[in-house]
Amino acid sequence: MTFKQASEILTARNNFVKKDVGETAYAVSTCGSIPGKGYRLERVYAALGKLGNPHEKIRAVHVTGTNGKGSVCALFDSVLRAAGYRTGLFISPHLSKLTERIKIDGGEISENEFAALLEEVLKAGPDLSFFELLTCMAFLYFERGGTDIAVIEVGIGGRFDATNVLPRPELAVITSVDYDHEKYLGGEIKEIAGQKAGIIKRGGICLAPLLPEAARGPILREAAGMSAQAHFFAPVFEITGHDWTRGLMKLRHKKTGMELELGLLGEAQVSNATLVYEGAAVLAGSGFKISGEHLAAGFARVNWPGRFQILNRGGVVYILDGAHNPEAVRAFAATFEKSPFKDKDAVFVAGFLNDKDHAAILGTLAACAAKAVFTRPPSPRALDPYALADEFCGLRPGAEIEVQEDIEAALAAGARTGTAVVLGSFYLVGAALEILKKERL
Repeated sequence: MTFKQASEILTARNNFVKKDVGETAYAVSTCGSIPGKGYRLERVYAALGKLGNPHEKIRAVHVTGTNGKGSVCALFDSVLRAAGYRTGLFISPHLSKLTERIKIDGGEISENEFAALLEEVLKAGPDLSFFELLTCMAFLYFERGGTDIAVIEVGIGGRFDATNVLPRPELAVITSVDYDHEKYLGGEIKEIAGQKAGIIKRGGICLAPLLPEAARGPILREAAGMSAQAHFFAPVFEITGHDWTRGLMKLRHKKTGMELELGLLGEAQVSNATLVYEGAAVLAGSGFKISGEHLAAGFARVNWPGRFQILNRGGVVYILDGAHNPEAVRAFAATFEKSPFKDKDAVFVAGFLNDKDHAAILGTLAACAAKAVFTRPPSPRALDPYALADEFCGLRPGAEIEVQEDIEAALAAGARTGTAVVLGSFYLVGAALEILKKERL
């Protein structure tokens, strides 16, 4: 099997249409297996059993959350590598290429290894979905690659996610709880929190930020039922400065005075950094030797594209952010308002998928975008950019608005003032990154 063939096989299994395999109903997505009525993980367990149960042979940090889970995973991976550990990293979605999802020590799986692993996993589980296949591939790759610890990002939810076959991670982390994928996770915060709390294992440890009672209650109940610990943290860091050119922030620990550079921008990253800082202490209790120097090095070196990422191309500043749901867009807006770019007459290039609360998203954008170009992310689930433009007109009368269905044309239109914000679906951000890498604009 070639990598091209592997990509085509996976793409053919990538959709949001509910299917039936025997008595098991499920839906497939690029991010996770979404539970339908009767969905269970037996299919994943069966395939892993034929592969030697690699998920039982690796140590792991398991991370879920509405937003921030990717940044937390990248930070854990960076800190653990700085401490000298051989790490695995499994994330979703990817921005440009499937191989981004599976890494060891920061290096992507090769195309040949990817294709060979898919072929092997398909034989063990011919009925597995897109995300289930990738999850099994990652566990097998990490076990064979001799990782000391793997950082595993949940696709969607937690309880019924394919990654939740992990028997007992060293640590479970819930980064945030807000509205997203309500059709599958529930329409109330308590229901969404209950799905995410499903990653808590018997006798385990779970970390989360200070959450509202509606989210905190289900997590505490799950932890109690599993004789596990649940700890909630207010941010232990404060932002003392930004370097917008280099794309980093300066942090100071509120109690110890410890100063760090964080290779990420965004007000929400303070909470993410706190979870990793506290998580490192938990891992130390499991035998991992992580010092303050390792934390400082890991925080400074972290690289996580598409999250308030700043690129300069041909004298134009591009800000790329995969803010694709209401909470993420609010977090983006908070950072943008504190940045020097808010006074630069920025043009927003935006596109979203049809399973998002676009009314709430546009309501937040209307407060900071006087110029907007709506485009179509490369996905069959993309929202009609003309409909978005019409809705935005009603929210911000007088705004300069246009539609460019072609992403390259949209980027060119966004560049006219010298500052362009590319925001929305990760499909859009990934496509924009590929175009900007080629510097064709």
